[in-house]
Order: sequence, then structure tokens, then C-alpha cells
Amino acid sequence: MDINRQNLEKKFWNNFAKKYDPFMKNVKQTYDLLLEKIKKYLDKSKNILEIATGTGNIALELAVYVNKICGCDISPEMIKIATEKLKKTKLNNIEFHVMDAYNIDYAEESFDVVIASNALHIMIHPEKALKSIRNVLKSDGIFITPTYCHGNSLISRTISMIISIAGFKAYQKWSITSFRTFLESNNYKIVDFEIISDKIPLVFAASKKTD
Repeated sequence: MDINRQNLEKKFWNNFAKKYDPFMKNVKQTYDLLLEKIKKYLDKSKNILEIATGTGNIALELAVYVNKICGCDISPEMIKIATEKLKKTKLNNIEFHVMDAYNIDYAEESFDVVIASNALHIMIHPEKALKSIRNVLKSDGIFITPTYCHGNSLISRTISMIISIAGFKAYQKWSITSFRTFLESNNYKIVDFEIISDKIPLVFAASKKTD
């Protein structure tokens, strides 16, 4: 099943890779707001991991604020584009790797901050990603996970259904409340939880792992 899941995700995101950046221009204002919120948790001493980095937009933007940032994605085509972008910069503190968020291949407690931006709701088994993230996040580290809550209202569920027909499927359709419960039930303590207004509500959540 896991091989099937990996192949399904790789196929979709590989096919979407060249369309990703043009698509992201449509939500630039929202992402600019998210970046400002993320920056509050960063400084030059911190090592950062971003899972589901896509074409590296967030990692490339945040690199100047941190010691080191590692961006990973299950899609080789996404990482190929991210790497090509990196070559056009003078940044020397970023690395991009093809990697499954369910099995993060870094040493235990390697990162001060882990970011999963708009990723959990499109995962088939996001709880497996949370477990893997816990392993590489330092005991006093911060997990930042802005997430769209597709199941919050009739409007959001309807929009989600239309998006799904177009091929962009949200496997998890949390409400705002159930998304918070999901994080807490997977051993994360919420330290920041803000709702960003949208037809499909976007929640900015920052958490610390618990024992």
C-alpha cells in the first residue's frame, strides 16, 4: 500500500511541477502573510526543515533568516526545479532532496523548526508524517503547519469537491476544530493558532512536541 501511495503522490506532483509556480502566483498575497508569520520563529542560529517544499519557494525566501534550511519533497520533478532555482542565487545554506515525509531521513532532533506548509490535508496518512517530524524535531523545537481546513463549512466542502474534480484532491477535510484536535492527538502542543480568512479557512498553527 505504501508503495502505491508513494507512486500516486509522485505521479501527481511530477505532472504538476511545471504548473506549480504559475499557480502559486494566484495565492501570493496569502503566502506573503504566511512568510511573515513564519519569520517570527526564525533566527540565524536555527536549522530548518521544510517538508513538501515543492519548487522551493518558501525555503529560498527564508534562507537569509536562518543558519541552514533543508527542503524535501516526494516529487523528483519538484526538487529538480527547486535545485535549478537555487543555482541562480548566491545562497549557500540550502539543500534540496527527494524524500518522503513519512520517512524523513535525518538524525533524531536535527532541526529547530520544521515547516509543512499546506501539505497535511493532501496527505493520505498525515499522522505518519507527524510521527516522522517528531523524530527529527528538537525537544524545544517548533513545528509550523499552515493548513487549509476543507471541511469547515458547506462552502468550503463544496469548493473542495470542485477542486477535487479538477484533480487536486484534499484527502483530509478537517474543520478548524478537528484540525486542532488532530495535532493535539498526535502529541503536539499548540502555541500559536490563527485563522486566516478564506473561503476554505487557512489555519496558521505552530506547535511543540510533547512526551
